[in-house]
Amino acid sequence: MQQNYYSPPTERCSVQKNARIMKYVCEVCGWEYDPAVGAPEAGIPAGTPWEEVPEDFVCPLCGVGKDSFAPAE
Repeated sequence: MQQNYYSPPTERCSVQKNARIMKYVCEVCGWEYDPAVGAPEAGIPAGTPWEEVPEDFVCPLCGVGKDSFAPAE
């Protein structure tokens, strides 16, 4: 009896590693939120994705709310 060995492609396993980290920019003053840096002045640690930033977050430079940020291009 012959055994069939299958090794799944590794590309599927590494998709998350290659995912682009999205930065967000304040549409009023241009301050940029970078998840790799976080916003220590606002108590948001490095590694926090934008989706996990609290809804009451305000721009550290001009004070506008999270709804005034857009994905950086």
